[in-house]
Amino acid sequence: MKKLSVLALVVVFALGFGLMAGAQEAEKGGTLTIASGQNFKDLNPMVMNAVYDNYVTNQVFDELLALDPETMEPKPYIAKDWEYSEDMSEIVFHLNKGVEFHNGEKLTAEDVAFTFNWIINPENGSPNASEFSWLREVQIVDEYTVKFVVKEDSAPYAPGLVAETFAIVPKDTFLEMGREEFNQNPVGSGPFEFVEWKKGDHITLEKNDDYWLKDVNVDKIIFRPIPKVSTMMLELQKGGVDITDTMEPVQVPKFRDMEDVNVMQTPGLNYFYVAFNMSREPYKNKQFRKAVYMSFSMTDAINSIFNSTAKTAERAYGAIPPTLWANDREHLKNNVALEENDERAAELFDTLEKQGVLDEDKTVTVYSPPDDNRKRLATIMVTNLRDHGLKAETQPLEWGAYLDLLYRGDDDPLGSEVDIFILGWSGSPDPNAFTYYMFETRDNAILGAANNMSFYYDPLVQDRTMKAQTTMDQEEREELYVELQRRVMSEYVHIPAYHQIETRGVNSRVRDYKPDPLSTMPLVNPFRNVWIEQ
Repeated sequence: MKKLSVLALVVVFALGFGLMAGAQEAEKGGTLTIASGQNFKDLNPMVMNAVYDNYVTNQVFDELLALDPETMEPKPYIAKDWEYSEDMSEIVFHLNKGVEFHNGEKLTAEDVAFTFNWIINPENGSPNASEFSWLREVQIVDEYTVKFVVKEDSAPYAPGLVAETFAIVPKDTFLEMGREEFNQNPVGSGPFEFVEWKKGDHITLEKNDDYWLKDVNVDKIIFRPIPKVSTMMLELQKGGVDITDTMEPVQVPKFRDMEDVNVMQTPGLNYFYVAFNMSREPYKNKQFRKAVYMSFSMTDAINSIFNSTAKTAERAYGAIPPTLWANDREHLKNNVALEENDERAAELFDTLEKQGVLDEDKTVTVYSPPDDNRKRLATIMVTNLRDHGLKAETQPLEWGAYLDLLYRGDDDPLGSEVDIFILGWSGSPDPNAFTYYMFETRDNAILGAANNMSFYYDPLVQDRTMKAQTTMDQEEREELYVELQRRVMSEYVHIPAYHQIETRGVNSRVRDYKPDPLSTMPLVNPFRNVWIEQ
């Protein structure tokens, strides 16, 4: 066996982290209140697939590995060390001993194996299964050692250890409680224990006094869903919340001038986009997609929504964030992206009507979550489509209902429900996270797995995606990602919208907190132990 370091690292630089704790000794106690821009849906990490739910599960569960927030390099967490086999078809993880779940049950190899094997079992219908399409099984070697066996056609798996940073679930407790009960009352080994969940109002966690990793500073955490950002900003100003997961762009300059609030930012590993349901007309027609793209200015929309002076987002031209290698941003901007061209859009819409592709009586619906940013983008799009004579409407949905609509099963195909939808994706520090899950077709569009919601199919993209996963030459991988992304974006499967700069409003009494490029809520982990100045 040989040790292997991650080949693809990304260094993310902070734009401004506000006040630091310095040499001041951490204080114990207090309640931390955190505002989420969306409601919570799932607290079982094996099915949870939304960053907002992850705010909570990050505190209740521990992950197999941690990613260093400065370098994105894998570091020990539940696993204390690991090694690859010579042919890189197996990864053996050695676990820390003495880790206990909140109910006193020991965390062992059996729990690790159960967690990952449950996810990849198609009978369980986990939306996270596509993230482990490379994994054949996890085997128990002994009580504190597990072996990840990579599928033959996926070895070596180039994204490497960044794919294994996943929360561990207690096998016996989960099986005893059942899937639904565990989702409502999760039990983990993390720094905080679940107390209650009042839907639409709050989730309460309390300090795990016996946490194995370190002595937790904060006594209690309250998560409050506040979808209306202006209300969230008011709560931050009044002291009703200590941390906000977003900020109203127009108010960022004002909060920067406040003594009791720190505006903290870091470039995010995320991608927000407009997508088409390509399973039916007219959305499967490339000319229609181009016409929609040219019916409005995405650049003007982003500047309007995010207030260009606040610097809370930047226009996207592809799926791979600009802080990550292989993003190909300049080429996509100058050679693929479409700017507003009302005359050309009108010509295309007219031609499609004459060809019978576009029914003049058809209402085009643009779906979005209820957050202000994506609702405004949907409104801008619909207004311009109406100006071109189309019947169009927006349909904002509560976050849980939105996910239920998009993460469909084979017996409830997306094609029966959605026209155009606006979504965001937060990935790991590897281009694979921003290409495979949304565009690869072997495990997604054909089999109906979760994340290729456009039902896009292209054998060339599939081929390049799989090759990029199984070569360890980073230059070759970059060429493959550039080629496949140019192909996807030139088909206008998506209209790239923006990459959001992770922006948090943080009460100045909160110490040892930094925003994370992965859109999580890092409070207590191998690198942090947030505390509150009393």
